Amino acid sequence: MRIAIDGRALLGERTGIGTYTLAIAEGLSGLPGLSVGLFAPRAFPDSLDGSRRFSVHSDRHPFGIVWLQTSLPQRIAVWGADVLVSALTIAPARGQIPFVSVVHDLTPLTHPEWHARRTLIGFVPLWERTLERAARFLCVSDTTARDLVSRYPEAASRTRVAHNGVDLVFFSRKDDPAARQRTRQRYAAGQPFLLYLGTLEPRKNVEALVVACERLWGRRRARPDLVLAGGAGWKTAGLHRRIARSPFRDKIHVAGYATREAARELYRAAEVFVYPSLAEGFGLPVLEAMAVGLPVVASTADALREVGGDAAIYAPPRDVEALSRQIERALEDEPVRTRLAEAGPARAARFTWAAAVEATAKVIGEAVGENP
Repeated sequence: MRIAIDGRALLGERTGIGTYTLAIAEGLSGLPGLSVGLFAPRAFPDSLDGSRRFSVHSDRHPFGIVWLQTSLPQRIAVWGADVLVSALTIAPARGQIPFVSVVHDLTPLTHPEWHARRTLIGFVPLWERTLERAARFLCVSDTTARDLVSRYPEAASRTRVAHNGVDLVFFSRKDDPAARQRTRQRYAAGQPFLLYLGTLEPRKNVEALVVACERLWGRRRARPDLVLAGGAGWKTAGLHRRIARSPFRDKIHVAGYATREAARELYRAAEVFVYPSLAEGFGLPVLEAMAVGLPVVASTADALREVGGDAAIYAPPRDVEALSRQIERALEDEPVRTRLAEAGPARAARFTWAAAVEATAKVIGEAVGENP
């Protein structure tokens, strides 16, 4: 079977969907009888060269969503694809090849104010056609599947779930004080730090985290600094203005985009990981932080509770005082810290890319009629 995958999420700085796309492509290409091709409107990074088990196919098209609707159907047909995995949810509006729509979340529909105009243009007008034509919907969490079926009952019979996984490298948190101090020096002027890792955009609720930390420092300034690691999304100007006028500006460090290796270093050196997002489809950084054994404070968003279970502690995303107090607990309540550090890796181990790939292969089989 020849499986084409929309690889656009791998073209820029790799976020959660990019990590998902690469893990699924690598996993499927390792299964017997499957041939996997990644397709994109522009050249892939050098790291996705021919050394991998899947093939890569790129065009020279400036607009990804236009390419998706015009060039991709013909490209995968010529390649001989039996099925398309639409890793960014939206699929070509026309074509004879069946497709699986991977649904990460529905926030472009439920909360358009959280997204840039270019995201909405590429999603909202084309969603209805994807909804009509998809052979299967593959959701990355039970939360997303529930949201999809609740909003579109006609999709229920075609909806399946395959949870995201976590790379095994995150499970090693070596007690290396020298490495920890090097990371502190690089990202936090040598100070212990709290960590947020994710795109800086309104949905992630980072400004509330800044306010919560200000309250934490107001009670005792000597508490750890805050490192904000992640690429710039849209509407970041307000966040940067808020940081600039903070009375604790010297304790807030904007680190920029973190590669996978840098992310591992940050998780291993941090005191607490905080993820106050207003809504998520899954929340991969929470899973990675738990795998490391880092205490996690997350928002009460349904998907984050689904991922974190009892291995994290939670606060309502809009209650900055509750968020501040939970961070304080994760920092200074030793029984809580110990419990989270022990429970995190065990919880994270339940989410594997191998299981995600197996479930995805089964759904692909359904989509092409080989496994009804």
